[in-house]
Amino acid sequence: MKLLKYLIITACILPFLSRAETLEEGIEILNQGQFKKAREIFKPLAEHGDANAAYWLAYTQFKTAETLYVGSNLLKAAEGGNPWAMATLAGTHMPKVTTSYCNYLGWPCDEKWVDKAIEGWEKLAEEGDGKAMYALLYHDPSWWQYIPFYRDYRYEQLASKLYKNKGYTFFFDDRIWSDLNEDARLKYLEKIDKDGNLYGAYQAAFIYKKRNRIDEALKWIEYGIERGDYYAFVFKSVIFIPLMRDNGVGDKDSLSSKASFFYCMVANSMNSHYDCDLIRYFDEEYNEKIDKLKYFDNYSGERVKKEEIESIRLKARERAKGYKANLYLDETTVEFFRGYSTNL
Repeated sequence: MKLLKYLIITACILPFLSRAETLEEGIEILNQGQFKKAREIFKPLAEHGDANAAYWLAYTQFKTAETLYVGSNLLKAAEGGNPWAMATLAGTHMPKVTTSYCNYLGWPCDEKWVDKAIEGWEKLAEEGDGKAMYALLYHDPSWWQYIPFYRDYRYEQLASKLYKNKGYTFFFDDRIWSDLNEDARLKYLEKIDKDGNLYGAYQAAFIYKKRNRIDEALKWIEYGIERGDYYAFVFKSVIFIPLMRDNGVGDKDSLSSKASFFYCMVANSMNSHYDCDLIRYFDEEYNEKIDKLKYFDNYSGERVKKEEIESIRLKARERAKGYKANLYLDETTVEFFRGYSTNL
């Protein structure tokens, strides 16, 4: 009898365990930039009543031009108790949201979702959800958040709690931090990247860049490069090699457009959606006699043969082997959270 009872309980529990694992797998694949593949993981889960999966299904549909279905899945997620979907469907009624996709995509948005979203976040925050804690600070500001100096003090006092509960976007949001509490922010950003979320390293790099501490900024970018992190290659290609040029850091080869193209192609190898258009790195000159294009390094002006460009592509693919992109997307960093705006 005990065996029969055990088998019945196991049969009831296993589908839910499997579903939770599959939802996590879908989010992992989403963060690799494989939105269509993630969408197909979320779809059956959402059809079986998983409100969180319905929210992420709506997001992947939004990213893969299936906007016709986004509104209905957001509504399903909101009615199922997902506060992130509720906030999205509150549209411009949500504090700090000035423009919304509801305005032109016809989603079933309604003011009623504002209070429900906040109630949902309050419940999650009580359970120790750092993302919900940050959402309340962002979308349900308290009176003290409007008082300079005191606001900075209170944010610094809250930092330990947000960090402990993985409310990492709190530390990524420039609007929360000022020169008065920036040192505390740096301390936590360094902890965050040591925890494995390397987006903290890049936030630290940008702060050091602003302070004109170039060596410190480059140290954190190289920290990500060494670990094969997608954003490290993106940022080095488009921001930090130009910064090195401006400050005379590095030798001729490390400052060339060929070097920038290499880092771009490593990122592209991890996430094919990231574009490395040749025109961004090489000037083109058409030779009528041989009916071919000649390429020149945008920075050095040196001639670059087509074979060299192909060699860079091959080396970049080799460098990317064994690594996958991580876009660090969660409910607080996707476009839905702030309305009609880019990711954090």
